[in-house]
Amino acid sequence: MIETIKLGELSPDVVSLWGVVRIALGEKLSPEGLLEVASKLGKPEGFVLPKYRPAGFPPEVTLIDTHGDGVSAAPRGFGQGWHQDSTYLADPPQFTVLHSLEVPSSGGDTMFADTRPALRALSEDDREALKNTSLEHSVRDSYRISAKDAGRSLDELRRSLPSASHPAVFSHPRGGTSLWLSPLYTQGGLDERSRPLFERAMKEVVKTRTNYSWRAGEILVWDNRVVLHAASSYAGDQRRLMMRTMARDTGVGGK
Repeated sequence: MIETIKLGELSPDVVSLWGVVRIALGEKLSPEGLLEVASKLGKPEGFVLPKYRPAGFPPEVTLIDTHGDGVSAAPRGFGQGWHQDSTYLADPPQFTVLHSLEVPSSGGDTMFADTRPALRALSEDDREALKNTSLEHSVRDSYRISAKDAGRSLDELRRSLPSASHPAVFSHPRGGTSLWLSPLYTQGGLDERSRPLFERAMKEVVKTRTNYSWRAGEILVWDNRVVLHAASSYAGDQRRLMMRTMARDTGVGGK
């Protein structure tokens, strides 16, 4: 599932084919350098929520720092739980570009799972049921309240957070038929009818899981339309410092 390529080989077709690609740069990029990489895939876009960007950072780049303050950088635990990035938006950018600056000696892996073989492994009845299912994706259940939210009521804050509905089955124009499940954003909206079907689908998805152990100076790029991912937790105090951006696939239809 994770294919190692050279930077010059990076393209939307390659990422969609493999689901996840690894580029071993051996160097730490600036935020502007990361945007140059993302531009090979389409138009770079940033995190929709107004946080996790230090002063001076381009708006398209997010900082993830286990030693961060939770305002200018995403804190420890950010990204845990299976998901596809930004699916709580009506038209989310499709590619994620994650770059490692500092990594712990152990732990802090990123897990990936490919939804395409999972969909094929389901029964015909479940595949048909999923084709007729839409899921509500919301950031409400996973949102981390920070100092920037001071003075806002909980109801006001909840109303301000984005949500969107997407079909559970997606026909990728170049990557094959896949699943949009994103449990981190959808679990709270499941009902008695959809939950058993969802759980059977996720059971197949996690069978495809692979763990990636980071080294500093690497880039992973993935297509959120075909893979789920999750950050793994670790107990150590060593720093895990990453930069992230996303890119909109301008070559084909969005979702």
